[in-house]
Amino acid sequence: MRRRAAVPVRFRWAVLALPVVTAALPDAFADVALLRNGRSLAVTDFRRDGDRIVLMMEGGGQIALLQDQVVAIRRDETTDRTPRPAPVVPPASPDGTSMAGAPEPVLDSGPPDGAKGPEEDGPIEIGPGEVFDRQALRDLAARIARRHRVDEALVLAVIEVESRYDAFAVSPRGAMGLMQLMPQTAARFAVGNAFNPVENLDGGVRYLKELLERYSGQVRLALAAYNAGEQAVDRFGGIPPFRETEQYVVRVTRALSR
Repeated sequence: MRRRAAVPVRFRWAVLALPVVTAALPDAFADVALLRNGRSLAVTDFRRDGDRIVLMMEGGGQIALLQDQVVAIRRDETTDRTPRPAPVVPPASPDGTSMAGAPEPVLDSGPPDGAKGPEEDGPIEIGPGEVFDRQALRDLAARIARRHRVDEALVLAVIEVESRYDAFAVSPRGAMGLMQLMPQTAARFAVGNAFNPVENLDGGVRYLKELLERYSGQVRLALAAYNAGEQAVDRFGGIPPFRETEQYVVRVTRALSR
């Protein structure tokens, strides 16, 4: 998966024919609302109103959008604030319909050989409010890594370099989520929603495990393939002479040694 460092989605502004009302706002949070049309808005708070999401704008005023127009409400990690519950607005399903109110996907499959330790019994899931909690995401990634018997430290290092634990990161080339899955990779590992941390991590860890097995546990080759693709590694008989891939392998191995 060749890509550059993940960046938030940013596109040109689009005009929305939606009701806007002004209102005085109390001290609140500074978040970013990601819209389906590619627009991003700085907001201080939000609330649900029937089939709409009402966004409280940073400069004052409100804007109401249909729920399926809002992909997610993402915390601005540069702002200190007290956590509040359920900040995530569920994205739309592949057919474009709203998934608001749908339960968070649950991973309940075990490792290939069916063996599970006591702490891995039961489903793996994450609460809505934890999708922006770095430690909660680290714990989730470690648990999924243990379930698939992949080195936890390696998985955490890959996530650090790929997305810095931004579950809604999108690269200029279209890689998505925590482990920056390309659309074809997500489809290959049956990841229905790449912005759901459980699904994204499960698919990414399984892909990393497959690469480690393919290259007989050689971590650097597996990392090169994760970045540039197996075909590139096989064609060059090792780490491809791509600056991006070479730097990627160095960055992950450095993160792994910390």
